[in-house]
Order: sequence, then structure tokens, then C-alpha cells
Amino acid sequence: MNDRQRKKVRENRLRRWTKRLGLQFHKSRARHWSIDDHGRYRLVDTDGVLVAGEKFDLSLEDVEERLAEYEARLREGGDDE
Repeated sequence: MNDRQRKKVRENRLRRWTKRLGLQFHKSRARHWSIDDHGRYRLVDTDGVLVAGEKFDLSLEDVEERLAEYEARLREGGDDE
């Protein structure tokens, strides 16, 4: 498996995790390499309210961290930040 395939597999795993938590995982649609948010991510809830990554400034590692934190808060019984 090459790096591109590994990245896609990781994105798909994060999308499934995000969906289980009732969130949505968005990737920047920027197609020009000079745009800051090219290929980066953000998280929103099902109402479209931003959870993290306002300017698509999350890496896949950041998304994983935010999902883990969000899931921990849900398990503790508090979903507000």
C-alpha cells in the first residue's frame, strides 16, 4: 500500500468515527497548492456548526486528537466545550 492509499484509508476511518460521534468531517476543496487550507480538514456538527478547524487548519493528527477529546467529553456526560 502506498502513502496515498494509507492516507485515504485513514481519512475513511476518521469519517466513520466522526459519523459515530454525530459529527461531520470535511476536507478543504482548495485545489491550488498556494492556498493555506489545501488538503486540510475541519469538524462540524450535524447542524453545520463548527466544532474545530475554522479555516480548514486541522491535519489528520489534529482530527484524531479532537475526536478523542470530543468522545471523552461525551462519555463523561458533557457535550459542551
